[in-house]
Amino acid sequence: MEQEYDVVIIGSGLGGLLCGAILSKHGHSVCVLEMHSVVGGNLQTFVRKGCTFSTGMHYVGALDKGQVLHKIFNYLGVLNKVSFDKFDAACFDKVFIEGKEYWNVSGIENYKKALIGYFPDESVAIEKYISKLENVWNSNPILNFKEVDFEEYHRSEFLNEGLMDVINDITSNEELKAFLLSNNGLYAGIPSKTPFYIHALINFFFIQSAYKIRGGSGMLATALQEIIEEQKGVVLVNKKVTKINTEDGKAVSVVTADGQVIAGKSFFSNIHPAATLKLLDDGVFRKPYVTRIMSMENTVGSFVLYVVFKKKAFKHINSNIYYSKTKDVWGAVYTENEWPKGYMLYTTQDAKNPEYAESATVITFMKYADVKQWKETTIGKRGKAYLDFKTQKGNQLLQLVNEKYTEFIECMDAVYSSSPLTYRDYTGIPEGAMYGIAKDYNNALSAYISINTRVPNLFLTGQSIGIHGILGVAINALLASANKVDLRKLLKEIKSVE
Repeated sequence: MEQEYDVVIIGSGLGGLLCGAILSKHGHSVCVLEMHSVVGGNLQTFVRKGCTFSTGMHYVGALDKGQVLHKIFNYLGVLNKVSFDKFDAACFDKVFIEGKEYWNVSGIENYKKALIGYFPDESVAIEKYISKLENVWNSNPILNFKEVDFEEYHRSEFLNEGLMDVINDITSNEELKAFLLSNNGLYAGIPSKTPFYIHALINFFFIQSAYKIRGGSGMLATALQEIIEEQKGVVLVNKKVTKINTEDGKAVSVVTADGQVIAGKSFFSNIHPAATLKLLDDGVFRKPYVTRIMSMENTVGSFVLYVVFKKKAFKHINSNIYYSKTKDVWGAVYTENEWPKGYMLYTTQDAKNPEYAESATVITFMKYADVKQWKETTIGKRGKAYLDFKTQKGNQLLQLVNEKYTEFIECMDAVYSSSPLTYRDYTGIPEGAMYGIAKDYNNALSAYISINTRVPNLFLTGQSIGIHGILGVAINALLASANKVDLRKLLKEIKSVE
């Protein structure tokens, strides 16, 4: 038995690292356990031909001074360790729909003015849309560093509002609808299920300001690890947790794959809730709860191309690209013949030749069902049929990219790809889901999972608990940490930071 820690955290994804940083900063001894050789979960990066690729997080929002992420990062000390590059404020997103080009502009008033410029006859609808975004944002006490009433927090008036119900109520203009919904790749939207509040919070987050992490998302993971270790915390890699031991209804220790037993007073699980339950003996949780968690629907997965360009061949684009062949921008909903309906594209600047890109990442949706036949395989051992499948899908996606950027394929030096199986095996997320458990406004409580569990010292955090993405995971980390630190004091401390 190793020493007992105040807090043992299972999984070093963003939620686990944020909890570790917050709790260690408040004097708790912290041990973070990661099953892979590097920390980060969806923050992981990898290198091909000298180019660094981010696997899950490609840009962040609300990072201007005084904005919510800037305050949280400044409070934790992240801004002293990580550099961020701002996207072009006049066009942080370039959106292509049916051959038409639109720009998303940073700053709420600038965004509104640009929207009205594209759709002058829709000014009333646009005003209503912006007002709705602001109402959802302002209703969240964590984002505004206000006192939290936990009962009210989980009874938000917006939980049961459908995204398409709200959009259809605002406007009947199909072109405007398509533009407003064009970045649904950030939340894997399903028109019949996605709640409006998810769209609203994520869109408002990025409209405020948009930044890239210089050097890739792994830099953020490394910074948070350093912050934990500077507070005498421990972050251990190659430590896959295989068991959570309980005594008298409380968690007492975890066992790792190499047989190590690590004791703790409290345990935070940052892995998928279904994976967490598999670590506990039968009977620790009631059967109906286990059945509900295990049967929850996950969001769609992704198929991603990682492209290395020839030197000084492809111009760098200081904007995110959202491309859709038609006004049907719901890329997560597709038939086999429709795939791919669109994509998200990001380029990385060549430091020695700033006008040019050294690499690009191209992301489109892919259902787990499309790769399920290889579900029993592992990375590097999936066989020729799987490799042929990836090659075929990669070529299809490249042809679509080349329709807009006609020199794209010609400029490539090398291309690599990943599927939902790749994400499943590297992150441990069932079905390689992009954003964990899916939300459904038709039955908001069906996807609700409490941070607190029946085991009084076992807490859940991460993208499936509440909202996904850096914004949602940060909120959930603050709420989870409130089990060990005074939330009112914590929010006041963060708010006071410049």
